[in-house]
Amino acid sequence: MRTQFHSVGSDSLGRYYTNAVVSQALVADIPSHAPTTVLDLGCGTGSLSFAASRRWAHTNIVTVDIDRTIAAVLPEKLRESGFAGEHHHMMYDALSPKLTDSLIREQAQPDIAVCNPPFLIPKWKKGYGAILEDVGLTSCLPAIATIDAALVFLAQNLRLLQPGGILGIIVPDSIVSADKYRNFRSELLSRYQVRSAIRLCRGSFGGTDALAHILVIKNSAPDGSPIVLSSLDESGAKSPSLFVEHSQAAHRLDYQFHFAEARVEKQSGRLADVVLDLRRGSLNSAEAKRANHFVLHTTNLDSDNHGQWLDFSAKYFCFPTSNNGRIVHAVAGDIVVARVGRTAHDKVIGISAGSVALTDCLYRLRVIPSKRDAVLRVLSSPEGRAWLELHAYGVAARQLTKSDLLNLPLHTL
Repeated sequence: MRTQFHSVGSDSLGRYYTNAVVSQALVADIPSHAPTTVLDLGCGTGSLSFAASRRWAHTNIVTVDIDRTIAAVLPEKLRESGFAGEHHHMMYDALSPKLTDSLIREQAQPDIAVCNPPFLIPKWKKGYGAILEDVGLTSCLPAIATIDAALVFLAQNLRLLQPGGILGIIVPDSIVSADKYRNFRSELLSRYQVRSAIRLCRGSFGGTDALAHILVIKNSAPDGSPIVLSSLDESGAKSPSLFVEHSQAAHRLDYQFHFAEARVEKQSGRLADVVLDLRRGSLNSAEAKRANHFVLHTTNLDSDNHGQWLDFSAKYFCFPTSNNGRIVHAVAGDIVVARVGRTAHDKVIGISAGSVALTDCLYRLRVIPSKRDAVLRVLSSPEGRAWLELHAYGVAARQLTKSDLLNLPLHTL
């Protein structure tokens, strides 16, 4: 069971530090002119605090971080930057359930919170349940051993904010896009006023090209207003806004996803209209390595064979008698589409002859015979590749769901 993870490019606490462009965009999207207290939970090197101090030069900034080195350098750096307000640093566990009491004692209940949580799956602690319960988000979560730290940080910030306060938080793509968090998004939208979501470009954080988004949430009941979606490029320029209703936002809070959806002609057919069968390959990586014969995997698909019909007559797989019924294999006429991977949208082929077993990183797609060539052409076209890329989700290794694949528009058929 994976209970803790952080990438090579992060520090020992799984943190990727926020660059100035992202920090400024997050602070600028918060609708508050003169907050009394700004909280930066898990402040790291203080990029968000610096952005906040430039916008609200006379506010009270409270930073919280367990890293001892932060306390020694952050106050002086804030002063050097021209900040004229009050700064108080707390060397404290940002996810402690007792943090509320400490803030009350310091008379520092925030009306604004900014946060860039670590991108990791933390080892579960009993106190996390209390944090999530306090903000009404316990009944909508997947298995606790798979919950992103960003979700617990989001709940902790809402818990610490004054009623009507505003949170600006950076979250991994899984929070806004993954199916496992759909119930969470629905519950969040029903309990709080999610004002906006900004998609960040890859490479926004040093040491990783992880995909992330900014969420701006008001600590009050929703007022029925649509959610404002946009994206941010490398220079800090924002795209024109899209407005989505709550039901759409619960499905995905990703600007690029809804931008692509909006461009699809309403009368277009979908891949689901011509599909006879769609299923995931059955062999995991360990089983594929143990196999005595060829098993098709994503590493066998590249730009040289993308969109082509390939002959697998010379590739033979001996199906074990005991497992023959469960092994998914592709035969002549089937189309194979990568399910996971950073470049999954560039891994689509057709089977012209033969039979080949598939790993669970691939989908086997069977369509109406008269539509096979057209479907492969659409999937491998620039438009099809862009659709697959935009509809995959995940921080690093992207994943494509069956439902999104079946929703591929076929207006070019």
